[in-house]
Amino acid sequence: MQGMCGGAGAPQDATPEVQDICDEVHVGGDEHVHLRVFRPLPHTNKPLELHSLQTDKAAHEPIGYF
Repeated sequence: MQGMCGGAGAPQDATPEVQDICDEVHVGGDEHVHLRVFRPLPHTNKPLELHSLQTDKAAHEPIGYF
């Protein structure tokens, strides 16, 4: 089975677009957050939306679906 529409995929390196989103988030020091960002369909012309976030994360912690 190839994948489910809207489902979570396998981990992969960030694309330049995804990296730009992450670069705009500054927490400071060794504190990290994990973000879940929703991208509406292109025909809606709506901006990205922050769906949820997790705080108190370390740099070595993997980002899982939340």
